[in-house]
Amino acid sequence: MDEPAFSGLRVVDFSQGIAGPHCGMLLAQHGAEVIKVEPIHGDWCRELGKRYGDLSSNSLIFNRGKRSIALDLKNPDGLAIAKSLCKSADVIMENYRPGVMAKFGLEEKSVRPGNPTVIYYSVTGFGQEGPNSKLPATDSVVQAYSGLMSANLDHRGIPQRVGILAIDIATGLYGFQAVSAALYRRAMKGTGAHIETSLMESIGAFQSTKMVDY
Repeated sequence: MDEPAFSGLRVVDFSQGIAGPHCGMLLAQHGAEVIKVEPIHGDWCRELGKRYGDLSSNSLIFNRGKRSIALDLKNPDGLAIAKSLCKSADVIMENYRPGVMAKFGLEEKSVRPGNPTVIYYSVTGFGQEGPNSKLPATDSVVQAYSGLMSANLDHRGIPQRVGILAIDIATGLYGFQAVSAALYRRAMKGTGAHIETSLMESIGAFQSTKMVDY
């Protein structure tokens, strides 16, 4: 059997929820060693869906194939471990609000000097900059804001939420595609990358034909 495409690569996954973890899970399915860094109280995805012990249906699906470590980044020892992991990573993933990783010295520009060719992947709700960048975002919020619900009308013609976490899942797929392309470029040219995306950008791309029609 052929060796998986990403065998030998290390991914350090700080992301929580679904959009980031879905990307990390796909990298693991293709052979990468994915180390999921959770806060001490656990990824909030453990509360999404039907519970199974300290996990849930969503956390089981979108984190399968990963190794896990719980770190308190406000503790100097925990932060030192996180920084050490970042130095050895081929890919680093995070989906915190803009500025949060910088508080710990774990944002892309702080990590880059010690790991010049790393692929650093950042996911937000509405982007790193702009009037909505600081706003909280969930799949349901962005379904409404983006107009996706208008494509899912009930019998009265009233927009309804799509019954699965469609935007999170789509963002994970787009993220996997972008990270894979960046890893190929690194293999060919030896250069790292900082990939920034958002839930809003992903569903915008997903609905591009509807926007043109409109």
